[in-house]
Amino acid sequence: MMFLTSSILLGFIRLCVILLFLFYLNRKFVNVSNHVHFLDFIIMNWFRYIGVMVVVIFALVESDAYNLFNCFFIFTILFGIDIIGIDNLKNPKHFFRTRIREGLLTFLRNIENKKSFWFWFSLDKNYQRKKNNVFILILTVLIGAITFLSRYYFIIYDNYSLSDAWIYDLNKVIQFDNQYWFTYELATDAELAIVNFYGKITDVSPEIALQVIAILESTLLAVIIFWIINKLTPSKFIAPTIAALFFSLVYVLTPLNVYFLLKGNPTFMALTFALPAFAFYIKPTLLKLSRTRFFFSFLFIFITIGLTDLFTYCILIPPFLIIALMFTKMKFKRHNFFTLAAYLTATILLYAIYSYACYYQRADLLEYMQNNLLSVSSYTYVPQLILPYSEIIRYAQYTTGIGFILTLLLVIIRKENWRATIIFFVYFNFLILLTFIKSEWLDIDMLNNSISVFLPIMIGLNLAIVMRILNFGLYRWKRFSPVTVAAIFVVMIYASFFYQQKNINALTVSDQTPKHILNAYDKISQTFFKHSYCVVNDPAAQVISNNSHFFMNYDFFLNDYPKIDSINTKHLKEPNFLVKNPQYSISKSVLVFVLNNNAVEESNIFAANKQLQQQLINNIKLLEKRGRKVNLFYNTDILKVYEIVNAPGESKLSDLIF
Repeated sequence: MMFLTSSILLGFIRLCVILLFLFYLNRKFVNVSNHVHFLDFIIMNWFRYIGVMVVVIFALVESDAYNLFNCFFIFTILFGIDIIGIDNLKNPKHFFRTRIREGLLTFLRNIENKKSFWFWFSLDKNYQRKKNNVFILILTVLIGAITFLSRYYFIIYDNYSLSDAWIYDLNKVIQFDNQYWFTYELATDAELAIVNFYGKITDVSPEIALQVIAILESTLLAVIIFWIINKLTPSKFIAPTIAALFFSLVYVLTPLNVYFLLKGNPTFMALTFALPAFAFYIKPTLLKLSRTRFFFSFLFIFITIGLTDLFTYCILIPPFLIIALMFTKMKFKRHNFFTLAAYLTATILLYAIYSYACYYQRADLLEYMQNNLLSVSSYTYVPQLILPYSEIIRYAQYTTGIGFILTLLLVIIRKENWRATIIFFVYFNFLILLTFIKSEWLDIDMLNNSISVFLPIMIGLNLAIVMRILNFGLYRWKRFSPVTVAAIFVVMIYASFFYQQKNINALTVSDQTPKHILNAYDKISQTFFKHSYCVVNDPAAQVISNNSHFFMNYDFFLNDYPKIDSINTKHLKEPNFLVKNPQYSISKSVLVFVLNNNAVEESNIFAANKQLQQQLINNIKLLEKRGRKVNLFYNTDILKVYEIVNAPGESKLSDLIF
């Protein structure tokens, strides 16, 4: 029931529909000649445009102008410039005249050739290319859906929702609408800015957006892992699929804190930008941009990473840039130096931003940097592992060592290009070495957290090497890759249920009270018009009411509201009374949260309010006797929400619309 009635799934579906629609428009009208498949479309545009969007949001918030319209307006201008090209802007009249003439000629030619009705909606005319693109689209959707559902399953173990940390983060998300970034405290909050933006474009509440961001990060990372193995190795489907599904489904070998899987992870968010950047740094031809656009793409992405997670920016990125520089081809060195120049420029800009913020907050810059490189909320607690974490890492090192030797043999004997694999092997082992360094500037738990992303990549790279060697004798095997990939999906999904069940079932199920409360809020936000109703709840929930509806705590409702209701009713027919005495105004609907004895008081601050159950019901009955209509709006075995209707037909969206 919780799953079906939640906007988490609805928001994800809306996002998928938006992506598919944008992909169609891109292939139909923008990249008509460039045959970009859906996976490339997602990665390329996430790397290029979302990085720009984060910088735009930051600039708008600091300018007190952040809203969805301004974001779209500025982004549309930047996108138009990027599509048209700066050189064409020098003579826009000629550019548009040429494009319109070409479009009309193509249109008339197709009419003369009497093209079929479906021709006008189709994308690829080449059957083999169309078949390949559809296969990649299906794989991308399946990997994304499996990762989403896999992470969502762990909501029953979630200890983050409605915790102090959750309330703190939600307040930050909401404050972006009030133009606050670096206003009250210093923090790398770009991840929460993305949460705010996601809520706007999918039309879900901030609390739902905050709940889903961690799932979306993992979903995107799984897709990126598939893409990286696909682009940097000869294996196009099998090894990438296994690597992506390992990240999505395997928890007994992955150092992830399953009790906080629904908590946003800034390092994961930063890696969604950094991993494509690593691939483009190794192989710049994947990006297909001029040097100027290449430089600015990396500049924006580095600034975005710096605003998202300083640990990724300062600890994870520099070693990779240095290691990769030693192994990339000579023809790519110029692009590598452009990337290094972009990183240096971004560092200067970020230094200026954070220096000004520290000056404004009267804070020490070095202390701020250290606080953001060390996270008290990120810790490695992994009770579900079947092996000690150190042993898993040791086995991973052994496999990369063997893979490194096999790679050298392929390079020496077959003269093949495995530079990207060697770079990732060296980099992964360098990260392992960092875990042995004791420094007040290095958070080992955050390092282990990032290794959980690179571990599936190492598995995918090793599998690609093994498959390459096997293909020497079984060269026709790859003809059956669609069947093999389907078998891999079935086997890994089955194995994830069968072999992990014992360890997962040993986990402690969290108190379900927060889920019921948030589900009730979600249903309320979908049913009622903003600022037309008031919610009665624990003071800790007041943050959910910000910019949404009115709020009343339990003490006020029990002690003062009956008196206010009585005065309001007495003077209801006096039009000027409430103008002169606004303190006696009441909302059109009042929704009272009533917890019963099934709530576990010891595990959640909200559950302690079950002691007020009888008092709240008595107050509701008193108001009902006065003539107020009372509806049971939400009902579960833990929580009931009663609606006190003060103005019938004036609060619910359905009443206002119909």
